[in-house]
Amino acid sequence: MSADGLPTAEERRTGADRRQGPRRQTDRAGALPSSDVLRDLRAILENATVGILFTRNRKLERANPVFVQMFGFAGDNYVGQPGRVLYPSDADYEAVGARAGPVLAAGQPFHADVQMRRQDGGVFWCRLSAKAVDPRQPQEGTIWIAEDITAWRAADRRLRQALTDQEMIFNNAAVGIMYVRERIVARANRKLEEIFGYGPGEMLGRSALDFHTSEASFRHLATLARETLWRGETFTTEWEARRKDGSTVWVRLTGHREADAGERFDVVWIFEDITERRRMQEELLQARAELEQRVLERTAELSTANAQLQDEIFERMQAEQRIWHIAHHDALTGLPNRALLHDRLQQALAQAQRNRGRLAVMFLDLDRFKVINDTLGHEVGDELLKEVALRVRAAVRASDTVARLGGDEFVVVLHDIEDANDAGRVAEKIVAAFVPPVKVGKHELRASTSIGIGLYPEDGDEAYALMKRADTAMYHAKRGGRNQFHFFSARMSAAAQRQFHIEHRLVAALEKGQFSLVFQPQVDLAARAVCGMEALVRWRDPDEGDISPAEFIPIAEETDLIQPIGEWVLLNAMRQNRRWQEAGRPLLPIAVNLSPRQFRHKDLVAGVRAILAETGQPARLLELELTETALAHDPDEACARLEELSAMGVRLSIDDFGTGYSSLVALKRFPVGKLKIDRSFVRDLCIDRNDAAIVAATIGLARGLELDIIAEGVETECQRDALLALGCQRFQGYLFAKPQPAENEAGIFMPEGLG
Repeated sequence: MSADGLPTAEERRTGADRRQGPRRQTDRAGALPSSDVLRDLRAILENATVGILFTRNRKLERANPVFVQMFGFAGDNYVGQPGRVLYPSDADYEAVGARAGPVLAAGQPFHADVQMRRQDGGVFWCRLSAKAVDPRQPQEGTIWIAEDITAWRAADRRLRQALTDQEMIFNNAAVGIMYVRERIVARANRKLEEIFGYGPGEMLGRSALDFHTSEASFRHLATLARETLWRGETFTTEWEARRKDGSTVWVRLTGHREADAGERFDVVWIFEDITERRRMQEELLQARAELEQRVLERTAELSTANAQLQDEIFERMQAEQRIWHIAHHDALTGLPNRALLHDRLQQALAQAQRNRGRLAVMFLDLDRFKVINDTLGHEVGDELLKEVALRVRAAVRASDTVARLGGDEFVVVLHDIEDANDAGRVAEKIVAAFVPPVKVGKHELRASTSIGIGLYPEDGDEAYALMKRADTAMYHAKRGGRNQFHFFSARMSAAAQRQFHIEHRLVAALEKGQFSLVFQPQVDLAARAVCGMEALVRWRDPDEGDISPAEFIPIAEETDLIQPIGEWVLLNAMRQNRRWQEAGRPLLPIAVNLSPRQFRHKDLVAGVRAILAETGQPARLLELELTETALAHDPDEACARLEELSAMGVRLSIDDFGTGYSSLVALKRFPVGKLKIDRSFVRDLCIDRNDAAIVAATIGLARGLELDIIAEGVETECQRDALLALGCQRFQGYLFAKPQPAENEAGIFMPEGLG
């Protein structure tokens, strides 16, 4: 016998020699010899499709090849090893033992899905089944059956995820969905509950009859649908249903019988609320019926007057044409509306595809139209839109399409162009058409437009894609300075996606407190002391890290998120100043930037007053920095708002002076106390005479208006010395100190650049 108790090869040969004839010999009791039994058992073990292991005293005794391969043993080197080697950790091993011991001792089979460990350290999921040879003496031996179920668990997990996804789609579908099993509602999504006026779950278990206006209606629908559904085809109809409160709703009903329902009549129904459409159809049919009635009455009365009958027929044709025209054209400008534009664009694309031609879609948006509408009223705005429609129409060919989508958005479809240059020339003509002012009553308006261009086939081969890409290009034209046109590029699409991503995360940043403040000292070299500081906002995203203000501030400005962000900066800057004062630091003003949108907000003054009151800060320790762009938007309104702030004692300064287009006459009116020389002029001050002249003029202007002057972006000693020579004594920049967190008080109040 071999070491494992099975017969050796020699013994098997000897046994074979002793067997004679076609049948194996049996012993006197009629049983097979033990060698045959052992051979059969060995064959079973070696050919089993699952891993089989025999353990004794918690040590591995014998295993079949599947088990050895499953756990990565080499030959029989597993024999004698403790059962612990099969588990990822001692805790896992002990946990399985604690669970299996009582079960095996009770003579019961043990089953469990657990993570186990191969010899190379890899972990996999295993389904274990075990039975003690003798429950009274479990240490004498246990038989374990192991199956690798890693792939099964992964498939099960994917199946569960798929079910979850289907449930989400089901509950968020834009149409109502009902699953009827034997005329009882088994499933209903939220949209269906909304259509029928039921609360969550209230429709489940109800009879399908509850949603019919009568039992006769129910039977009639069943008669219409049954034959079609039994054939496995889709049944569709329009049907008047009953809501929970007894009112009725018209729905477009689409049903399909469940394929695996057997003899049951289980149906999935899809509901679309078409009440409004039916109402409009009925009104149109009623109008048509009334018109028909008029024709019939007139025909009966004047049967002998054929000419008058012809007039009535012509009147009917005109009415239908008017209805069609109203349905497909913009009421204000008479241009094709969105529906007609889509139809014409589809036809143009089909023709271009057949002829291998090209076309362009141009998306136009008026610059600052909202300001005109809000300031001068909708009547002036409407007259401006009419003139815009005429000018755009005159700038294109008769074969091209000009449509108005709504508001101040227009679309031009250029048919059969040679190349992009053709579209560019048309865009130039449209831009030029806006140069002459538009006279509306006593107003002379200067209008301009931003144009985005999408080309077929380069930018898309279907209407929606071309419209979207032309819209994206128009947005970039606006961001590039307005009154211009841009062609779509893949870079624009990436930029649009990035902007959407930043906008989405900005909302979360506000809610989760991801913003922080840093403070950059402003120094007075004549006094060799810090004379103030500027509060700057920073954003650290948990996934992307630090995101530059140059990227997220413009997006916040466009999406109106700048208002809550600006309020947060102002409030926390004042709170920090109070903490410094309580710690014995000197009283210094803190400068806070106000964006143009934030400055124009109607509650700005009240908000500033409330923050100063909450933080207990005197108004003279707050300095608001405004850009020339914010002041130039509406000088009269800006002046009034600045006077309110100044009357409170708030300091006011103009940031980035010299980069905007404000009037010096208007500047004289503003109650500002400081000008900041923009870093773009300071950067090349030592090498560009033009920049030096601009800086000298700005300093002279500040002196003449008795305003303080400070230069920002000072990074080199050459820049500092040049500014000193021109008469500027106050500076802000890396030469003196970088922006510092509030905790670094020494870097803020005693910067090394002053040493």
